Amino acid sequence: MYIRCVDKFRKANFFFIALYCLGSFFACKKESAFIQDPTHTEKITGADATLRNFTAEAFRDGHLLWRTAAEEAYLVQIRDETYLFNTRLEYFETNPKSRDYGKSTIINAKKVILQKGNKFMQISGNVLVNAPHNRRLKTEELFWDESKNSLYSNVAVTIDDGMGNIIIGTRGVKTDRTLSRTVFKGGVGSGIANF
Repeated sequence: MYIRCVDKFRKANFFFIALYCLGSFFACKKESAFIQDPTHTEKITGADATLRNFTAEAFRDGHLLWRTAAEEAYLVQIRDETYLFNTRLEYFETNPKSRDYGKSTIINAKKVILQKGNKFMQISGNVLVNAPHNRRLKTEELFWDESKNSLYSNVAVTIDDGMGNIIIGTRGVKTDRTLSRTVFKGGVGSGIANF
């Protein structure tokens, strides 16, 4: 009789433990539904941090130099790189002698890689640059070198010079951040563009 009671107790105990484990599994599974998976399938190897709804600002001599907002960011300290996805970057003119002082150049892109202490940027994926005086640039890939105050591209670009002229460069361009001093690489044409 004692053996039967212990045997029934073990079966009941096993049943409750199995039920508890099953309930815990479904509870944890439901809880993880609130944690979204990263929206970008590109895996950044060696990322020290993953951030969503990322914003950052940089200052020089007390003036706002640039600010950015991204849907998602990956920080890789060992390579001194920050990967930003679905990004809006605003870069302000900080030279009081410039006629564009305080005005911003706005860049929208799918991907931005900040390198070398944020002094070099690799920008790609539906890149659209809106500069002062209604100047605009559209391309698939763009590089920004802050130390030289230059933007350059090695792929086709379309530029609106702010006066209604559309210029298409087939092999890229080198320009300043306000798109006022532009040198085209290779062939150039004119046309109609949708910005």
